[in-house]
Amino acid sequence: MPDETLAESGVGVVRPSAVSEGPEPRRKRGVPGYRGALAVAAVLGLLVGSGAVALAWGLSGARDGGAGTFTLVGRVRIAADPGATGTCSGSGPLSDVDKGALVTVYDSEGLVVATGTLGSGAYDEAAACTFPIIVRDVPDDSKSYAVRVGWHPRKDVTNEVARTGELVQLLG
Repeated sequence: MPDETLAESGVGVVRPSAVSEGPEPRRKRGVPGYRGALAVAAVLGLLVGSGAVALAWGLSGARDGGAGTFTLVGRVRIAADPGATGTCSGSGPLSDVDKGALVTVYDSEGLVVATGTLGSGAYDEAAACTFPIIVRDVPDDSKSYAVRVGWHPRKDVTNEVARTGELVQLLG
């Protein structure tokens, strides 16, 4: 059989493209680390976008200090040992009275109108453990209010006391 016949039929002819030089290397799909970088970029975009919305909302005056609201300022006092100094927190049945404890403000109809938290406790000049109360955005349209710290009983106050910072709530 002439070589041309074999070449034409394709039998027994080894073509260079069919020659294997070993196992074909695995190909990576995409760019290495691309998915991780994409996830990080998405999270950062979400955080930056959320921050921008919060900043715009805060600067617009729609939330804090809006028309018809005031900031209720006062303090909670817990009796302590004479001569005590430094920072403090409640103990025993008052152990929930500490920095960050919930402060709820109710209007004269008993509806919750604002919430805030206690600041850090410190002993005052009379050695009482005292916590500042600051509750923003209290609507000014109620004749009186009730203030509740944690789960302790409410203290009724007039609109004037709520506005002037004269609120002192004694616990324990």
